[in-house]
Amino acid sequence: MNQASRHPASDIDTVVANMLSPECISNPYPVYKVLRSHPPAFGLKDYPPGTVPGVDTPFPAWVFTRYEDVAFVLKNPQLFSSEDPMQAESSAPSLMLVNHDQPRHTELRNLAKMAFTPKRIHDDIVDRLRSDVTDIFRSCMNRPIDYMDEVAGVIPAMVMTYLMGLPKDHYRKLVRWANAFMVSSDFTPEQRLTCNEELFQYFTAAVQDRYRRVNAGEHCGDDLMTAFIRAEYEGKGLSKEEVILFCITLVVAGAETTTYFLGNLIGVLLEDKSWFARLKEDRQLIRPFMEECLRRDGPPQRLFRVVLDDCQVGEQALRKGDWVAFFMAAANHDEQVFPEPEKFIIKRPNISRHLTFGHGIHHCLGAPLARIEGEIMLNTLLDCTDSLEGDLANTSRQSGGLLAYGFSRLPVTLCGAG
Repeated sequence: MNQASRHPASDIDTVVANMLSPECISNPYPVYKVLRSHPPAFGLKDYPPGTVPGVDTPFPAWVFTRYEDVAFVLKNPQLFSSEDPMQAESSAPSLMLVNHDQPRHTELRNLAKMAFTPKRIHDDIVDRLRSDVTDIFRSCMNRPIDYMDEVAGVIPAMVMTYLMGLPKDHYRKLVRWANAFMVSSDFTPEQRLTCNEELFQYFTAAVQDRYRRVNAGEHCGDDLMTAFIRAEYEGKGLSKEEVILFCITLVVAGAETTTYFLGNLIGVLLEDKSWFARLKEDRQLIRPFMEECLRRDGPPQRLFRVVLDDCQVGEQALRKGDWVAFFMAAANHDEQVFPEPEKFIIKRPNISRHLTFGHGIHHCLGAPLARIEGEIMLNTLLDCTDSLEGDLANTSRQSGGLLAYGFSRLPVTLCGAG
């Protein structure tokens, strides 16, 4: 990467160097606040999804934390490339859409929309998810549980098995592979490499078998994997490799991020115990409750881009080839846009401006699905239980990587008749 435009050394360099410490990863918002009060800093060496600390070599990046600057990067894909050279050089499978630029990005997104339709999402998961989540809560009733392990970590991976027509009991494999790929849990380099290989081999075999069944005229249902195989837009379809990579992308992006989102929702209920009764009485509050959680406690922290041409972001000049890390989570706490950002304020008038799911052509395709999962989980929790017992002091946040903000341990007791 081009390092000619490096910011002069200063005390803020120490702050950037400490961003990968367990303390910062588990609570990055005080660091973001410091960074927002200074010009953009240079030198963060962090890892994109799929890369392996200790094996791959990170590029030093500019760090952008102010809302205006982060929004500028998101809104200008012609200046900032998503084609991630670090991931491309790693052993990890490349992510679809996430790591593509126009015009190919537009073609792939249109094909994905043909398969990943709201109707298919709704028809494939809503009733099944309500039933399975009800069973999960009933099995957890009136005993201490780790919510991350027994509920939040189960629901998103289970949803992926529904959507792709996979055996439901394979969800545990998907959880492990997603955790390793997203560089946010504690794995050794060898474990990450093994998980990446297992993930790719699993979906290669599954997709190949599905092609065989489709070509043989067998009934394969209307799941997402089959829809990707059959998707066509303006006479173009997806290659077999692209179908495999789309399946991998949905699993690693959807399973882990949504797991942390579901856990963070429960964290708010523990932080302010009055929310449980308020939501139970008025379910219309659930959607705005989720949106404020996505803003204040949204799991996705940052993304990387490569500068395609000399340009200016706010006060900072960038050169072609520079590596940029922009923090949506920091932008969501920018006091200039969201007053009192650390407070949980439901129905903020500008809540639609949060950047948790990105913006523009790279707005997260799975955002509606994450919201559906959150809404079903909360409604079912409120239906099945009389109260939620737990203390934030007994919880812990993941500290394995700066990509996501969420709980690693969330002990609670679901109280009710069962």
